[in-house]
Formats: sequence, structure tokens, C-alpha cells
Amino acid sequence: MKIFRYFIPLATLTILLSCNNDEVNIQLNPNMDLSLNGTFKTIDSENISGTVTLQISNGYYNSTTNLPYGHGAGKLEVNGSTINFVDTLFFPIPALYGPSYVLSGKHQYKFDGDNLEIWRARNVGDIEYKLKLIR
Repeated sequence: MKIFRYFIPLATLTILLSCNNDEVNIQLNPNMDLSLNGTFKTIDSENISGTVTLQISNGYYNSTTNLPYGHGAGKLEVNGSTINFVDTLFFPIPALYGPSYVLSGKHQYKFDGDNLEIWRARNVGDIEYKLKLIR
């Protein structure tokens, strides 16, 4: 009977270790031609959400949101799981409209070949983008 005392934990450990993690994370290539669209939302802050588009080509990006002044474009840098949108279209946004939540600055990302998730912690809360590849 002592064997059963060791068998159950060993069998449980074997099952847990043999489970396959189906999550795929592909390195995003900024030189590819990609078009994506989806949504964004703030978390633990103003509770703002909207739509976003992203085009990537030859190391550059163009992005829009449905909010006023929601347009950004510039150089795209990818390093591991970090993506950096170096916005060259920056212009002051009138206080009347507030932030446009266009992609700009350093973010974390996951890409599975079809879906691109981008997120960043901000001083007033997090922001999350969920985009899907347009084929």
C-alpha cells in the first residue's frame, strides 16, 4: 500500500508536466506588410474604449483610433516581447479632447500570427489593444 502513497503524486506530476501549452508567440517582424484592426480599452482608469487600426510596412507603422486626433505614424522597433512605436506625427492635443490613445511609445505584445495583443501600464491605469490580422 505504500506504493500508492507515492504513485498518485508522481502520476499527477507526470500529467501536469506533459500538458502542452498551446499558446504561440511569434516574433513580430516590423519589415513585413501587415494590416490589423481591433479595439482598445483602458483598465482601472477612465474606462475609455474604441477602435484602432494598424498598418506595418518596411519598419514603419501607421495607426488610427476613432477618437479625435487619433492618428500616429513613424518607425517601429521590436525587441523580444517589447514593441516601440516611435511616433513622428506628434502634435499637441487640445485639452478639450484629451488623449487619443493612438499607439505610441513602448508596449509589451503577444502575436500568434493572426492576433496581436499590445498592452502598457500607464500612470493612471493600463491600456490594452486587441488587433486581428486583415487578410
